[in-house]
Amino acid sequence: MDGSPLPNPKLPRLKARPIDGHKGTFGTVGIIGGSAGNPGGPDELKPRMIGAPALVALGANAAGCGLVKVGAPEPILNAVLTIAPMATGFPIGIAPKGNLIPTHAKSVLDRLMSESDTLVIGPGLGAGKEIEQLVHSAVSMERPSRCKALVVDADAINAFCKLSSHADHTITPTVMTPHPGEAGRLLNALEIQGTPDGTENQRIKACASLATRLGCVVVLKGKGTVVCDQDRVWVCKNGHPCLATGGTGDVLAGVIGSLAAQCVDDPDIDLFASTCIAVDAHASSGQQWATQTNSQSGLDPRQLCNHLTNSITSHRDTMAPADQ
Repeated sequence: MDGSPLPNPKLPRLKARPIDGHKGTFGTVGIIGGSAGNPGGPDELKPRMIGAPALVALGANAAGCGLVKVGAPEPILNAVLTIAPMATGFPIGIAPKGNLIPTHAKSVLDRLMSESDTLVIGPGLGAGKEIEQLVHSAVSMERPSRCKALVVDADAINAFCKLSSHADHTITPTVMTPHPGEAGRLLNALEIQGTPDGTENQRIKACASLATRLGCVVVLKGKGTVVCDQDRVWVCKNGHPCLATGGTGDVLAGVIGSLAAQCVDDPDIDLFASTCIAVDAHASSGQQWATQTNSQSGLDPRQLCNHLTNSITSHRDTMAPADQ
């Protein structure tokens, strides 16, 4: 792919939800994220990040998955579950300075991969060698047969950039969701020329280069979000400046994971297509909020979830009757 603009491929319709479906019908999304900060003292101050994994869970739930499971550092897990009470929590042990204990983190990763249809990793995880080790495990391990897709977001992208041998990582099927700054770090790490914050043509070329090199779906966020795999390009025509606030990307990661989980058995909707639908629904939800509030800014990312159902319904066939 040379990165030149292509007509947006027509997106398939999501299948109607069967009237006799149950929570086991619509997929399980696993999430690993959040940081306990540095309770050991200010000598190496680390921020505490509770909202990110909770917002992923809210986005996944609002997008229609049946179950959400969250792995987060033990000291913040209850707070995450208070924000997202529909989720089930799995505590990750931490060392005295707030770092994840690698063996605990790997154990939670293994369990969530074995119990989830898709896994989102990265929101609010922070930085450190143990994070790089966990991300390396996620992108390179042989996955349990149930886990059909990995969404690599936020701090997991930054950790991936620091891994020494990117080309050796088996990361398919995977979605990477960088904003322009993260995409720039990815391009530098992979020694690829690109301008992820440039014109639409430049953004398409940068996104396509990453997707081709990594063999995965890449979502280059920003105005006119670009989605690429090794063969296709899709550019989102919806969106609103109200989405330019912290936390909206976490919601998007949850929506991407949720639709991927719901579509794992649909032969007509692959990971590229479900990701494009997720991006469009998220962007349209921002537009709906702006219209409803007559506002340009001030969006609480949780409010996106109030509009996601309508946005996703616009991509879905009508409800199917129960089997006779």
